Amino acid sequence: MSTFGSFTTVRLGIYSAQKGLDVTGNNITNINTNGYTRQRLNQVSLIPSVTDRYASSYNTRIGQGAVIAGVTQLRDPGLDISYRKAQSDVGAANTKLEGLNDLASILDEVGKGSLEQDDGVILSQLNDLRDLISQAITNGVGTYDSLIRTSASALATYFNSYADALSGKMEDYTQELDQQVTRVNDILTQIRDLNESIRNADLRGDPGLELRDNRNLLLDELSGYMKIDVKYSMEDVGAGTMVEKLTITLANDPPHNHTLVDGTYATKLQADHDDNFSISLDALKNADGEKQDPADPDSVKLLDNDLYGSLQSLRELLTEEGEFSTDADVAADPNAAVKRGIPYYQKALDSLINGTV
Repeated sequence: MSTFGSFTTVRLGIYSAQKGLDVTGNNITNINTNGYTRQRLNQVSLIPSVTDRYASSYNTRIGQGAVIAGVTQLRDPGLDISYRKAQSDVGAANTKLEGLNDLASILDEVGKGSLEQDDGVILSQLNDLRDLISQAITNGVGTYDSLIRTSASALATYFNSYADALSGKMEDYTQELDQQVTRVNDILTQIRDLNESIRNADLRGDPGLELRDNRNLLLDELSGYMKIDVKYSMEDVGAGTMVEKLTITLANDPPHNHTLVDGTYATKLQADHDDNFSISLDALKNADGEKQDPADPDSVKLLDNDLYGSLQSLRELLTEEGEFSTDADVAADPNAAVKRGIPYYQKALDSLINGTV
């Protein structure tokens, strides 16, 4: 290697080392940045592709330094899949727990938490009324008439207050379902727009790492609302140019191939306030509102078990009737008879009232 060749090797080495320090500094600076993925500088050895025409065959070819091949992220796709599956479990469990806590605070029909068991407010009042009626039968109605009326009035007040509280929770969770659907639609739109930005960055030769970080944050949040499958593929945009394409589908069993995002096209969710609080998916559209396939229907109604996550737990709180489920409910969902939402407790309260009156 000539003297100038050595200078070139050193210059390339210094340049690569400086860029490596820049990447390390960027990683350290963003250590507390939400969603940031650690980056790595990729280097390759520079090997001369041709030799001097006067070079001897006994000379040894030596590399001429390091060349920067780009900057990539240190991210494990397998961990992303595991994390997002866990997120859907957490979203479903947290929403269900919140609903059960709200119902427990309303009904107040639990024990004291010790070996001594409490009948609860309604049952205690009901037992007091029955005792008064029994004593009236034994000792004469006139003596207990006022006490019976007071006890019955208190019992009716309890029934009414519990029924009103359950109806209020139905309204609260209906609003929460609408808010979650709105947020999911916002996430899907942002992911679609980021897909287009990343696609344009790929065409420019820019890795768009920060754009990918933002997209990963949105994917993580989306997985709490519903269980999703995320797939990456390469798309030919012409002239032999390949760019990355991201596709998001609902992960359900059995799979129904409901696509949420397909590259630069995305769907939207629609929540219907019918008896089943059904959710539908709109046709895939781009930012200009054009359908991906003009033949696609405008919307597709999801089945009872197509969703899983926070959205599904909310739907179950709003619709499930447990043992009061009809044959049609069980036909749509074999587990309907063991799922208890607010309608179950409303019907149980009605049953108790009808048996009391």
